[in-house]
Amino acid sequence: MENKLRNITDSLAWNLFLLVLGGFVYVVGYNGVAVHHDFVPGTSYGLAVVIQKNLPSLSLASWYFTISIPMFIAAWKGVSRRFFFLNLATLVAVTLMTSYVHLDLGIKNEMNAAIVAGAIMGVGCGLIFRTYGGGGGLDVVAVILNRKFGIRIGVFYFFVNSCVMFSALSRYTPDKLIASMVMIFICSVVTEYVLSLLNQRKAVRIVTKKTNELVKIMTEEKYHVTVFQGKGGYTDDDVDMVFSISDNIRLRSLEQLVFDCDPQAVFVVENTFSVIGGTFARRKVY
Repeated sequence: MENKLRNITDSLAWNLFLLVLGGFVYVVGYNGVAVHHDFVPGTSYGLAVVIQKNLPSLSLASWYFTISIPMFIAAWKGVSRRFFFLNLATLVAVTLMTSYVHLDLGIKNEMNAAIVAGAIMGVGCGLIFRTYGGGGGLDVVAVILNRKFGIRIGVFYFFVNSCVMFSALSRYTPDKLIASMVMIFICSVVTEYVLSLLNQRKAVRIVTKKTNELVKIMTEEKYHVTVFQGKGGYTDDDVDMVFSISDNIRLRSLEQLVFDCDPQAVFVVENTFSVIGGTFARRKVY
Protein backbone atom coordinates (compact mmCIF):
# COMPACT_ATOMS: atom_id res chain seq x y z
CA MET A 1 0.00 0.00 0.00
CA GLU A 2 2.80 2.42 0.93
CA ASN A 3 4.65 1.65 -2.31
CA LYS A 4 1.51 2.30 -4.36
CA LEU A 5 0.93 5.61 -2.58
CA ARG A 6 4.56 6.56 -3.09
CA ASN A 7 4.36 5.75 -6.80
CA ILE A 8 1.31 8.00 -7.12
CA THR A 9 2.94 10.93 -5.31
CA ASP A 10 6.09 10.56 -7.43
CA SER A 11 4.16 10.50 -10.70
CA LEU A 12 4.26 13.35 -13.19
CA ALA A 13 0.46 13.59 -13.25
CA TRP A 14 0.24 14.04 -9.46
CA ASN A 15 3.00 16.66 -9.43
CA LEU A 16 1.34 18.62 -12.24
CA PHE A 17 -2.01 18.41 -10.44
CA LEU A 18 -0.52 19.85 -7.22
CA LEU A 19 1.32 22.56 -9.14
CA VAL A 20 -1.84 23.69 -10.94
CA LEU A 21 -3.95 23.44 -7.78
CA GLY A 22 -1.36 25.35 -5.75
CA GLY A 23 -1.07 28.01 -8.43
CA PHE A 24 -4.85 28.39 -8.54
CA VAL A 25 -5.10 28.77 -4.75
CA TYR A 26 -2.27 31.32 -4.77
CA VAL A 27 -3.95 33.39 -7.49
CA VAL A 28 -7.28 33.22 -5.62
CA GLY A 29 -5.52 34.67 -2.57
CA TYR A 30 -3.99 37.49 -4.58
CA ASN A 31 -6.75 38.29 -7.09
CA GLY A 32 -9.52 37.60 -4.59
CA VAL A 33 -8.15 39.64 -1.68
CA ALA A 34 -4.70 41.23 -2.02
CA VAL A 35 -5.23 43.03 -5.33
CA HIS A 36 -8.33 44.81 -3.99
CA HIS A 37 -6.22 46.34 -1.19
CA ASP A 38 -3.20 47.05 -3.40
CA PHE A 39 -0.91 44.74 -1.40
CA VAL A 40 2.56 43.82 -2.63
CA PRO A 41 3.31 40.06 -2.54
CA GLY A 42 6.79 38.62 -2.32
CA THR A 43 9.31 37.11 -4.76
CA SER A 44 8.94 37.42 -8.54
CA TYR A 45 5.16 37.88 -8.36
CA GLY A 46 5.67 40.89 -6.10
CA LEU A 47 8.36 42.25 -8.40
CA ALA A 48 5.93 41.98 -11.31
CA VAL A 49 3.28 43.84 -9.27
CA VAL A 50 5.68 46.74 -8.56
CA ILE A 51 6.84 46.94 -12.18
CA GLN A 52 3.24 46.87 -13.43
CA LYS A 53 2.34 49.78 -11.16
CA ASN A 54 5.16 51.85 -12.64
CA LEU A 55 4.79 50.59 -16.22
CA PRO A 56 1.10 49.75 -16.73
CA SER A 57 1.50 49.25 -20.49
CA LEU A 58 1.57 45.47 -19.83
CA SER A 59 -0.71 43.44 -17.59
CA LEU A 60 0.48 41.83 -14.37
CA ALA A 61 0.43 38.40 -15.99
CA SER A 62 2.56 39.66 -18.89
CA TRP A 63 5.13 41.25 -16.58
CA TYR A 64 5.30 38.11 -14.42
CA PHE A 65 5.93 35.95 -17.46
CA THR A 66 8.41 38.43 -18.96
CA ILE A 67 10.66 38.76 -15.92
CA SER A 68 10.63 34.99 -15.31
CA ILE A 69 11.71 33.84 -18.77
CA PRO A 70 15.32 35.20 -18.53
CA MET A 71 15.75 33.33 -15.24
CA PHE A 72 14.75 30.08 -16.93
CA ILE A 73 17.09 30.65 -19.86
CA ALA A 74 20.02 31.38 -17.52
CA ALA A 75 19.30 28.28 -15.44
CA TRP A 76 18.75 25.79 -18.29
CA LYS A 77 21.88 23.77 -17.47
CA GLY A 78 21.90 24.35 -13.74
CA VAL A 79 19.06 22.10 -12.58
CA SER A 80 17.52 18.77 -13.52
CA ARG A 81 15.20 18.72 -16.51
CA ARG A 82 12.30 17.56 -14.36
CA PHE A 83 12.70 20.45 -11.92
CA PHE A 84 13.13 22.90 -14.80
CA PHE A 85 10.01 21.86 -16.71
CA LEU A 86 7.82 21.55 -13.62
CA ASN A 87 8.81 25.12 -12.69
CA LEU A 88 8.02 26.18 -16.23
CA ALA A 89 4.60 24.51 -15.94
CA THR A 90 3.98 26.50 -12.74
CA LEU A 91 4.97 29.73 -14.49
CA VAL A 92 2.57 29.10 -17.38
CA ALA A 93 -0.28 28.04 -15.07
CA VAL A 94 0.07 31.05 -12.75
CA THR A 95 0.38 33.42 -15.72
CA LEU A 96 -2.82 32.14 -17.32
CA MET A 97 -4.77 32.08 -14.05
CA THR A 98 -3.63 35.61 -13.19
CA SER A 99 -5.18 36.74 -16.47
CA TYR A 100 -8.45 34.82 -16.24
CA VAL A 101 -9.26 34.19 -12.56
CA HIS A 102 -10.97 37.33 -11.28
CA LEU A 103 -13.00 37.46 -8.07
CA ASP A 104 -13.55 39.47 -4.91
CA LEU A 105 -13.92 37.72 -1.56
CA GLY A 106 -15.39 40.90 -0.12
CA ILE A 107 -12.97 41.51 2.78
CA LYS A 108 -12.95 45.23 3.53
CA ASN A 109 -10.77 45.59 6.63
CA GLU A 110 -7.15 45.97 5.51
CA MET A 111 -5.49 43.95 8.28
CA ASN A 112 -8.07 41.17 7.99
CA ALA A 113 -7.41 41.15 4.27
CA ALA A 114 -3.64 40.84 4.83
CA ILE A 115 -4.19 37.87 7.14
CA VAL A 116 -6.63 36.08 4.83
CA ALA A 117 -4.62 36.77 1.67
CA GLY A 118 -1.42 35.55 3.33
CA ALA A 119 -3.12 32.38 4.58
CA ILE A 120 -4.66 31.50 1.19
CA MET A 121 -1.47 32.28 -0.73
CA GLY A 122 0.53 30.27 1.83
CA VAL A 123 -1.66 27.22 1.21
CA GLY A 124 -1.01 27.62 -2.51
CA CYS A 125 2.75 27.89 -2.00
CA GLY A 126 2.74 24.88 0.31
CA LEU A 127 1.00 22.74 -2.30
CA ILE A 128 3.45 23.86 -4.97
CA PHE A 129 6.52 23.16 -2.84
CA ARG A 130 5.25 19.66 -2.01
CA THR A 131 5.96 18.68 -5.62
CA TYR A 132 9.24 17.94 -7.37
CA GLY A 133 9.02 21.38 -8.96
CA GLY A 134 8.67 24.85 -7.53
CA GLY A 135 6.98 28.20 -7.80
CA GLY A 136 8.60 29.66 -10.89
CA GLY A 137 11.74 31.41 -12.12
CA LEU A 138 13.13 32.58 -8.78
CA ASP A 139 13.01 29.05 -7.38
CA VAL A 140 15.34 27.94 -10.16
CA VAL A 141 17.71 30.84 -9.47
CA ALA A 142 17.62 30.15 -5.71
CA VAL A 143 18.63 26.52 -6.28
CA ILE A 144 21.45 27.51 -8.65
CA LEU A 145 22.88 30.02 -6.16
CA ASN A 146 22.58 27.48 -3.35
CA ARG A 147 24.43 24.85 -5.36
CA LYS A 148 27.24 27.02 -6.71
CA PHE A 149 27.81 29.53 -3.90
CA GLY A 150 26.19 27.97 -0.84
CA ILE A 151 23.68 30.82 -0.48
CA ARG A 152 20.76 29.58 1.59
CA ILE A 153 17.42 29.67 -0.17
CA GLY A 154 15.74 31.45 2.74
CA VAL A 155 18.42 34.17 2.74
CA PHE A 156 18.00 34.62 -1.01
CA TYR A 157 14.25 35.11 -0.70
CA PHE A 158 14.69 37.51 2.21
CA PHE A 159 17.00 39.61 0.03
CA VAL A 160 14.58 39.50 -2.92
CA ASN A 161 11.58 40.45 -0.79
CA SER A 162 13.56 43.29 0.77
CA CYS A 163 14.38 44.60 -2.71
CA VAL A 164 10.71 44.33 -3.73
CA MET A 165 9.60 46.32 -0.68
CA PHE A 166 12.34 48.92 -1.17
CA SER A 167 11.35 49.41 -4.81
CA ALA A 168 7.72 49.88 -3.74
CA LEU A 169 8.49 52.75 -1.34
CA SER A 170 7.77 55.46 -3.89
CA ARG A 171 4.40 54.05 -4.92
CA TYR A 172 2.92 52.83 -1.63
CA THR A 173 2.16 54.35 1.77
CA PRO A 174 3.96 53.00 4.86
CA ASP A 175 0.68 51.50 6.12
CA LYS A 176 0.22 49.64 2.84
CA LEU A 177 3.76 48.25 2.96
CA ILE A 178 3.33 47.15 6.58
CA ALA A 179 0.12 45.32 5.68
CA SER A 180 1.96 43.75 2.72
CA MET A 181 4.76 42.55 5.02
CA VAL A 182 2.16 41.05 7.37
CA MET A 183 0.69 39.22 4.37
CA ILE A 184 4.12 37.92 3.28
CA PHE A 185 4.97 36.79 6.83
CA ILE A 186 1.70 34.88 7.22
CA CYS A 187 2.18 33.40 3.77
CA SER A 188 5.59 32.02 4.77
CA VAL A 189 4.28 30.63 8.08
CA VAL A 190 1.32 28.90 6.42
CA THR A 191 3.60 27.55 3.68
CA GLU A 192 5.80 25.89 6.31
CA TYR A 193 2.71 24.54 8.08
CA VAL A 194 1.27 23.01 4.91
CA LEU A 195 4.63 21.44 4.09
CA SER A 196 4.89 19.85 7.53
CA LEU A 197 1.21 18.85 7.55
CA LEU A 198 1.54 16.84 4.36
CA ASN A 199 4.79 15.17 5.36
CA GLN A 200 4.77 15.25 9.14
CA ARG A 201 5.59 12.10 11.04
CA LYS A 202 6.08 11.34 14.71
CA ALA A 203 9.47 10.17 15.94
CA VAL A 204 8.85 7.61 18.69
CA ARG A 205 11.47 6.51 21.23
CA ILE A 206 10.61 3.59 23.49
CA VAL A 207 12.80 2.58 26.42
CA THR A 208 12.07 -1.03 27.33
CA LYS A 209 13.49 -4.22 28.80
CA LYS A 210 11.29 -6.39 26.58
CA THR A 211 12.99 -5.53 23.34
CA ASN A 212 12.64 -8.84 21.50
CA GLU A 213 8.92 -9.20 22.21
CA LEU A 214 8.20 -5.58 21.33
CA VAL A 215 10.24 -5.59 18.12
CA LYS A 216 8.51 -8.77 16.96
CA ILE A 217 5.06 -7.29 17.52
CA MET A 218 5.95 -3.95 15.90
CA THR A 219 7.44 -5.55 12.79
CA GLU A 220 4.36 -7.74 12.44
CA GLU A 221 2.29 -4.55 12.47
CA LYS A 222 4.51 -3.05 9.71
CA TYR A 223 6.29 -0.47 11.88
CA HIS A 224 9.87 0.45 11.02
CA VAL A 225 12.09 -0.36 13.98
CA THR A 226 15.68 0.47 14.98
CA VAL A 227 17.12 -0.74 18.30
CA PHE A 228 19.80 1.09 20.32
CA GLN A 229 21.43 -0.74 23.21
CA GLY A 230 21.72 1.17 26.47
CA LYS A 231 22.10 1.03 30.21
CA GLY A 232 20.03 2.65 32.93
CA GLY A 233 21.91 5.56 34.50
CA TYR A 234 20.44 4.96 37.96
CA THR A 235 19.78 1.21 38.04
CA ASP A 236 22.72 0.20 35.82
CA ASP A 237 20.35 -2.35 34.22
CA ASP A 238 20.56 -3.21 30.54
CA VAL A 239 17.79 -1.51 28.59
CA ASP A 240 17.20 -0.80 24.91
CA MET A 241 15.75 2.17 23.10
CA VAL A 242 13.48 1.22 20.22
CA PHE A 243 13.20 3.98 17.63
CA SER A 244 10.35 4.15 15.13
CA ILE A 245 8.51 6.56 12.85
CA SER A 246 4.73 6.78 12.88
CA ASP A 247 2.01 9.03 11.53
CA ASN A 248 -0.71 10.67 13.61
CA ILE A 249 -3.31 8.08 12.63
CA ARG A 250 -1.34 5.06 13.89
CA LEU A 251 0.30 6.74 16.88
CA ARG A 252 -2.37 5.78 19.44
CA SER A 253 -2.39 2.21 18.17
CA LEU A 254 1.39 2.05 18.60
CA GLU A 255 1.12 3.45 22.14
CA GLN A 256 -1.45 0.79 23.06
CA LEU A 257 0.69 -1.93 21.50
CA VAL A 258 3.79 -0.85 23.46
CA PHE A 259 2.13 -0.72 26.88
CA ASP A 260 0.28 -3.98 26.30
CA CYS A 261 3.69 -5.57 25.76
CA ASP A 262 5.59 -3.69 28.50
CA PRO A 263 3.59 -1.63 31.04
CA GLN A 264 6.90 -0.27 32.43
CA ALA A 265 8.10 1.11 29.11
CA VAL A 266 8.88 4.79 28.58
CA PHE A 267 7.13 6.13 25.48
CA VAL A 268 8.47 9.42 24.05
CA VAL A 269 6.93 11.17 21.02
CA GLU A 270 8.55 14.03 19.08
CA ASN A 271 7.28 16.06 16.15
CA THR A 272 9.32 15.98 12.96
CA PHE A 273 9.25 18.56 10.19
CA SER A 274 10.13 16.15 7.41
CA VAL A 275 11.01 12.47 7.08
CA ILE A 276 12.82 11.55 3.87
CA GLY A 277 14.27 8.24 2.73
CA GLY A 278 13.42 4.58 3.05
CA THR A 279 9.79 3.97 2.17
CA PHE A 280 8.58 7.30 3.57
CA ALA A 281 9.37 9.93 0.93
CA ARG A 282 11.95 10.51 -1.75
CA ARG A 283 14.37 13.40 -1.61
CA LYS A 284 13.51 16.29 -3.89
CA VAL A 285 16.13 16.38 -6.64
CA TYR A 286 16.73 19.75 -8.31
